[in-house]
Amino acid sequence: MKVIRNQRGVAFIFEVILIAAVLVIAALAFRTYNRHKDAQNGKQNSQVTSLGDANSLDPVTKGKALSNGQCSGQGSSALTHAPMNVQDVSVIEPMGAVVGAHVTPIDHEYYYGANQNAPIDTYPVYADADGTIGAVEYSNNGGIGPAWWVTIAHSCTFLSNYNLMTSIAPDIKAKLPKSWGPNSNGGVHIAVKSGQLIGYVGHQSLDYQVWDTTKTLKGLLYKTAYNNAEPWKVNTVAPLDYFTAAVKAQILPLYVRTASPLDGRIDYDVSGEAVGSWFLVGSNGYAGSGGAASQANFSYSSTHLSLTYDSIDPTALTFSIGDYQGQPNQFGVISNVDWTKITPASGLVKVELGTRTWTTPSGAQWLGQRATGIKMTAGGLQATALLQMTGKDNMKVELFPGKTPAQVTGFSSAAKAYDRGQNAHMVTSTTATP
Repeated sequence: MKVIRNQRGVAFIFEVILIAAVLVIAALAFRTYNRHKDAQNGKQNSQVTSLGDANSLDPVTKGKALSNGQCSGQGSSALTHAPMNVQDVSVIEPMGAVVGAHVTPIDHEYYYGANQNAPIDTYPVYADADGTIGAVEYSNNGGIGPAWWVTIAHSCTFLSNYNLMTSIAPDIKAKLPKSWGPNSNGGVHIAVKSGQLIGYVGHQSLDYQVWDTTKTLKGLLYKTAYNNAEPWKVNTVAPLDYFTAAVKAQILPLYVRTASPLDGRIDYDVSGEAVGSWFLVGSNGYAGSGGAASQANFSYSSTHLSLTYDSIDPTALTFSIGDYQGQPNQFGVISNVDWTKITPASGLVKVELGTRTWTTPSGAQWLGQRATGIKMTAGGLQATALLQMTGKDNMKVELFPGKTPAQVTGFSSAAKAYDRGQNAHMVTSTTATP
């Protein structure tokens, strides 16, 4: 009996081992099947997983989109070098201006050369910190002149961007991959060090901005309405918050804005108030409805509207519209109004609009020279705007050229409906290319 029990025990153990082996083989087969299935599914999703998603609220996923997947790590770091030599800069103008086709507040700062009319390539431009160049683009700036766009990823959540350089550094240009083209980032992956020469600028400003994807601007209400064209906009931050004390000591005298924050502001939206940015109903938010062609010639902004404040003198109100008699236009506000006090309960509101003039404390007209204490005043009647908020994120607007508020009694059939872009959809979801 003992032998039989031992034989049965051996048989039982063998059965257990056999069953375990079958289960292992089945698990391996199932894992192999899943890997094959994931690989098949990944063919259509590879862009999202490798390059991020421009409409994502996840900081790393968003950063991968902004860097074309050419980033690593997380977190912000100190910016240890100014974009230009201090002696090469006349003024630094803040974010938030509205001018021409830039109907909503501009999301970058302007570094102007010491000689603003100097020839192209006069002044060197430098990397502000260690990082990896993940995007390089080139255009002729609408026929104005050469314009190079470079994005440096310091991590997958912290990036800086340079635009309007008139040339790119030769050693960086030499490292561009064969796949690179003027209208394509081309999978660029070029390591740079803080203070390294990355290009030159002259005869035009250097546009400079910093993105931190761990911070999302609350004053841009509907993120998709911006992500569908300029996905970096909702993560744009104040560079002075990241520059080292030594760099700030160098560049602070160059700032023309004296109100806090010195870097300016671009996000003003408040649900239930007229203040902030607006888009023509049905125009797909910031991207507009004209597709890539409208992005190239700035006609997308014909459907934009913003009721904000002057970028240099935030005590002055600005009315900016993309289609005023067929052209974008900006006005100063003559009326004694407050954008934040216009609500759905306000009914019809008339706003008198005039020209904008900037003056220095001495009373001289400010023409872009280094100065502080600059004031913007509105004068010379140009039009009256009639506004009515029809919902917390909807507004009806009409402009009456040359008419005083007393001459305006109500809307005509030319009135237009605007919203905050709450129904906007993504044009592309895997690229941050402008």
